[in-house]
Amino acid sequence: MAPMAHLAQIALVAGLVTGGAPALAAPTTTTAHIKLDQFGYLPSMRKVAILADPQAGWNAADAYTPGTGAGQIQVRRWADDAVVLSVTAQAWKSGATHAQSGDRGWQADFSALTTPGSYYLFDTLNNVGSGRFEIGTGVYDAVLKQALRTFFYQRLNFAKVAPYADTRWADGASYERANQDRYATSRWSKGVASTARDLSGGWADAGDTNKYTTFAQEAVLLLLDAYRMNPAVFGDAFGIPESGNGLPDLLDEVKFELEFLKRMQNASGTNGLFLKVGLDTYDGEVTPPSSDARARYYLPECTSATLAGSAMFAAASVVYKGIASQATYGADLLTRAEAAWTRAKTTTANFTTFETACDDGDIKAGDADVDAAGQRSSALIAAIYLYEATAKAEYRTFVEANYNQVQPVSISWWGPYWAPLQVALLRYAGMNGVSATVSTAIRNQKAAQSGTVSITDYSAGTDLYRAHLADAEFNWGHNKTRSVAGAINLDFALFGINPANASLYQEVAQQHLHWLHGANPLGLVMLTNMGAYGAESSVSEIFHNWFRDGSAWDSAKTSPYGPPPGYLPGGPNRTYSGSVVGITSQPPQKAYKDWNAPWPENSWEITEPAIYYQAAYIQLLARLMPSGTVDTQAPTAPTTLAAAGVKATGVTLSWKASTDNVGVSSYELYNGSSLFASGLGGTSTALTSLYCGSSYAFTLKARDAAGNLSVASNAITVKTSACPSAATQVYTDSLASTWADWSWSATRNFANTTPIKVGTKSLRADLQGWGGVALRHGTGIAASATATLRFWAYSPTALPLRISVQTQDSAGETGAVTLTLAANTWTDVILTRAQLGNPNLIKRINLQLQSATAGTLYLDQLQLTK
Repeated sequence: MAPMAHLAQIALVAGLVTGGAPALAAPTTTTAHIKLDQFGYLPSMRKVAILADPQAGWNAADAYTPGTGAGQIQVRRWADDAVVLSVTAQAWKSGATHAQSGDRGWQADFSALTTPGSYYLFDTLNNVGSGRFEIGTGVYDAVLKQALRTFFYQRLNFAKVAPYADTRWADGASYERANQDRYATSRWSKGVASTARDLSGGWADAGDTNKYTTFAQEAVLLLLDAYRMNPAVFGDAFGIPESGNGLPDLLDEVKFELEFLKRMQNASGTNGLFLKVGLDTYDGEVTPPSSDARARYYLPECTSATLAGSAMFAAASVVYKGIASQATYGADLLTRAEAAWTRAKTTTANFTTFETACDDGDIKAGDADVDAAGQRSSALIAAIYLYEATAKAEYRTFVEANYNQVQPVSISWWGPYWAPLQVALLRYAGMNGVSATVSTAIRNQKAAQSGTVSITDYSAGTDLYRAHLADAEFNWGHNKTRSVAGAINLDFALFGINPANASLYQEVAQQHLHWLHGANPLGLVMLTNMGAYGAESSVSEIFHNWFRDGSAWDSAKTSPYGPPPGYLPGGPNRTYSGSVVGITSQPPQKAYKDWNAPWPENSWEITEPAIYYQAAYIQLLARLMPSGTVDTQAPTAPTTLAAAGVKATGVTLSWKASTDNVGVSSYELYNGSSLFASGLGGTSTALTSLYCGSSYAFTLKARDAAGNLSVASNAITVKTSACPSAATQVYTDSLASTWADWSWSATRNFANTTPIKVGTKSLRADLQGWGGVALRHGTGIAASATATLRFWAYSPTALPLRISVQTQDSAGETGAVTLTLAANTWTDVILTRAQLGNPNLIKRINLQLQSATAGTLYLDQLQLTK
């Protein structure tokens, strides 16, 4: 049994929370038998304490019967013991024992108390009270901050120093040696310098310090969704190095992981992503991480990783492009997402054959490739967010052909798993252009899910602790499952499903949070070291290489350290397989031990944290915090979109601003159904890179900080002025009559029909190694100081392209530019006269493949502007 805590101990904690002197008024003793949210409650929340009398499990010998007479449970003000409310404890199920917890109990509902302040519950019969709890709108602010800050402590290749890290948890940058993350070599060629890649950055996955692309997917998506669902709670002062830069710290933290994932993509050279980076042995473990000198290796490209990368980049692009200062960053993420998507189409034969055996277990410990169903799920998430970002029919077609092939739709059960996909599907059901049949099918399936994680069991009072999950869900990672169980109830309200029950869904979600905050049979806050933030009893040990058994950071109970505040361990696990006797014989809700011993005790099955556990909890907490309310209201449409100052290559657009219940963050410009520009601010924009003699069909949409997108503005057609002269046209739908084809080592088709960018044709060149497209003018084109060479270029794979011009057939090049085309996207190439070596005359244009590997190049709308 948790020991009785004397008032002085509780009061000291209270002093730390408030920053003032310990309070003096309160009961003589507190009891662990009164279970409630140890941090407290928002004023509007349902507030129910559980008064527990253990009958089975580790504390079965501890008898407790509360006062059950009218008004015998009091809510008292902490500062002066004043009784502010008296309630009557109600027996649960007429005194039955709740098998899942091993407790019989009573429930005391004090929801009528809504006045902000500090309080405790008092049992007048036994003269014992609860610990202190708060009521107020900011009761969870510090909790969210500490929970998010654990990602900072999970950063690799990054020093944790003051003022960003408490001195108790300071450490230098880890894995910075010559054989580590900045110079990691291939698992298949260990130590071979030619395979070295810079794979620095990113988060350690869990208690180990390996980094996984696939395992990061859930964490990144959960955090991005948390931001989209309640952006107001994520401020810019969480105490990380990026605090104060104008971007919410959650998005700064996600950026740290995205930068690592970009390196994993860059390193492949194919736009695919490497699978993981880490150690190949359990031997030689040391703490802190900066002292670990073991060599680090990567597992190369794997389709599982490529699809996970595409999903993360696509979802992140929507968020970052919606913030004016991040529009360029978001656009780069979108390019990467589409490139990874194209690569995955190649490695899966257009999603028909999945690669499922690319992880051989050499890098310890997680088996990081996923099965075909998992890869299809990643592809589905990627396609949904790519469609949201681009409105391209390809992605919509994929979603509607595959959404019912994977869980949850394939099994018609939207349980506490697959959270990012559930949200993505519900978002997709509300997007423009989606099939009404598919949209209805998705929403109807969600509407039917009011069963074991939702209002049916809640209303029936199935669980003494008011947060029912089935016995089977008390397994490895239970606390993540519970966090998701709460969040998926909130999805009903977010997406307007079963609206009559919205308040009940909200209550269910809240009670799952209260369970994690101590309203559970353990009386334990499922976060580490939270005594300074209002918890009387919180987790003191986790299985983590840094805070390992026997280290200076072993336990907050026996040293000034313990792990940093805010880590969420796996939680109760009735399937535990280690050597500690008695855990699996506990009632499921008590199958927990607060310890961190290694093999054979295998504490990692219960107390190891993970970035995806953490992200699930953060999302649940953030969604329940007041912003005021989760923002689901889209801005109004922009009006009176108009064009002025039309030129050959530019135009100025203006409009009347949209309005929003929270605020418009940016505008998105569309040409037809394709996104043309994003992150636009104000009420006007000057476009300067249009094509001469071309028509554009523009509409505008407004986006708010929660990601809600308005309907489109009025449509306008803009036709740019005619090109200066026919001599500037090299290729439109055909090669101009004054130009000749002098290409080499290339098969050419000047009337290709797909893909095209402008008009009805494009130029396709299938290039052999080092082959090139060369186009020659009969007499040459005079080039003024403002002359430019401009064209659209496209390749199914990332293509290294060298561009040069010649003044005469026999003359050498006046300049050369090399660039890498991103895969599967049209690139608008504009080169100035200076970039081309300042030629006075241009007679030949050469576009050469800078590789011995063959490739396919598409060109469209090639122009020379004098």
